[in-house]
Amino acid sequence: MKKLFVLKTLCAFILLLFIGTFSTVQAQNPKQSKKKAKAQKKASKNLKLEPYTPIYHDRDSDGDGVMDSRDQCIHTPKGEPVTPFGCPYDVDFDGIYDYEDSCKNEAGPRENHGCPWKDKDQDGIMDNFDDCPDVPGLKRFRGCPDSDGDGIEDAQDKCPKEIGLPKYYGCPPPFIDSDGDGTSDYNDLCPQTPGPKENKGCPELKPEEKKALDAAFNNLLFETNSDVIVSSSYQSLDDLAKVMRNKPKYKLYLEGHTDNVGDDESNMDLSKRRALSTKKYLVQHGVLDPNISTDGFGETRPVADNSTDEGRHKNRRVEMQIIQ
Repeated sequence: MKKLFVLKTLCAFILLLFIGTFSTVQAQNPKQSKKKAKAQKKASKNLKLEPYTPIYHDRDSDGDGVMDSRDQCIHTPKGEPVTPFGCPYDVDFDGIYDYEDSCKNEAGPRENHGCPWKDKDQDGIMDNFDDCPDVPGLKRFRGCPDSDGDGIEDAQDKCPKEIGLPKYYGCPPPFIDSDGDGTSDYNDLCPQTPGPKENKGCPELKPEEKKALDAAFNNLLFETNSDVIVSSSYQSLDDLAKVMRNKPKYKLYLEGHTDNVGDDESNMDLSKRRALSTKKYLVQHGVLDPNISTDGFGETRPVADNSTDEGRHKNRRVEMQIIQ
């Protein structure tokens, strides 16, 4: 019994010793961590860092008196006057500095050395879009001329002074004169009936007929940039309609033309509309519709100089030709 008591007591002591040791080990971990953290904090306080002071080495690369640190143009040519920001002057504000601008007081594109584009030949097409800047021309040919008005620009036309066809490279077809009146069938409005060249190969009209035709041509006016006929033209057109009614076998050919003011495509359209407007008026006054044919040539066939008011007035016309 005594031995059993001693054994139990010994076991209890060993158990208490083990628990006490484990608790001591567990307790030492946070204590040691706290101690170590405290030591690190103390060491960091004792460490003194010197503040960083940047060192600048500013200079004036282009020698214009403005240091590089505030110079927005550090490659300005030597001796060129500059603004407080180190850039050369640009008096006309076209983005080109004065020392490289050929027109310092006029704004212009860089491709023209700072100068504005001009129109040397006065054809309404600026030189930068004009392939023939020294010769007046048409917009559809990039400023190059079509001297004979046949729709083929002179550079591609082997007969630039004669109206021709594309298949003949701008030249008229081979000379054929069916009625033997000296006018080629190509230019003859009456190829089967002899007539003088001045009358486009058609027979001469009677004096009263020619007078009515000339009066209608000379008095035909339209409102500005319009195909509306001015009322003052009505009487002469009425007289022409009377001639055509009395001669039902007569044919009337109308050609519309304009000056060179404005877009050439718009002028082409306007010339055709004016010819059609004239036909419409005559048909409304008794002329047979099939007896009137029309065409328009815009600004391609001027009869006078477009550089004057008088010349432009003559070019704004509808030509008329009675064909017997």
